[in-house]
Amino acid sequence: MKIWLVSFAVYPTDEALSMGAIGAFGERYGDEVKVYSIGKDDNVVSFEVCGGPHVEHTGVLAEDGKRFKITKEESSSAGIRRIKAVLR
Repeated sequence: MKIWLVSFAVYPTDEALSMGAIGAFGERYGDEVKVYSIGKDDNVVSFEVCGGPHVEHTGVLAEDGKRFKITKEESSSAGIRRIKAVLR
């Protein structure tokens, strides 16, 4: 199992957009946004605006025999997908 580092930083909304962050930009966000990265340095697999809870690394999703299960996948806006999941 590959374990990915999860980190975030706060950026001005315009800067996050110019850096290539994925999000539903427009009136939904204030002057600053949290941008979460999954991966490290030259191997970032996700760079997205989000305010939700996150883990330090993906390995915690399998600790103590836990299983990460996607329970729902849906469109949240044009070109943006959302998943809902549980740990069991």
